[in-house]
Amino acid sequence: MDHWETFDDRLPLLGAKYGKGRVRMAALGLRGGGLLILSPGTGKDPSRYEALERHGKPRFLLAPNHFHNGGLAPWKARYPEAQVVAHEKAQARLRRKVPEAGTILGLDAVSAELPEGARLFGPPMAKQGETWLSVETAAGRAWYVCDALINDRTIPLPFRLLGFRPGLMTNPLFKRLFLKDKAAYKEWLFAELDRDRPTLFIPSHGDVLRGDTVASELRRVTESA
Repeated sequence: MDHWETFDDRLPLLGAKYGKGRVRMAALGLRGGGLLILSPGTGKDPSRYEALERHGKPRFLLAPNHFHNGGLAPWKARYPEAQVVAHEKAQARLRRKVPEAGTILGLDAVSAELPEGARLFGPPMAKQGETWLSVETAAGRAWYVCDALINDRTIPLPFRLLGFRPGLMTNPLFKRLFLKDKAAYKEWLFAELDRDRPTLFIPSHGDVLRGDTVASELRRVTESA
């Protein structure tokens, strides 16, 4: 794991990359104290946990779909009181893959603890329980997105053959394998962008985007997908 990125000191909203794929997890301060960890990552460096604990102890560990599960077991072992949460569509596979996670609760378990104006949401037509975070920061509305939208600069050849390209794009595998209705997804995402108009895009995969053009860029790549 890398050092924690700070997106908002007040909340706090933090991020850190982990693993060979350089996946980004996120941490968000909760209304009643403690932290929500989204896509808790692999890694054994105790200093990374200690740096995080300056902001509070993890209370919830969220798997943002049924594939992002590699860090659930070690995080649950370190923070046994933390509750594992996931979308109901993701829970069956998570129970099979990570029995160490114990009881897996639905998203409602953490929703009431989110800071004012924050919400967990995701495309209803996604089969794998894709879950995102929307939260107001000092710099504007932020979206933390799991696998649907990515912004990687370096794409290995095998992934290029699958349709991946450098830069902001809709994940080709997400589009092909996990969307029941692509037209409905596009309509849904456009409505969410109009509602929130995010100015900070924090992807699980790739580089962060900032600025007034974020919403229009996300709309563009969704339209062209």
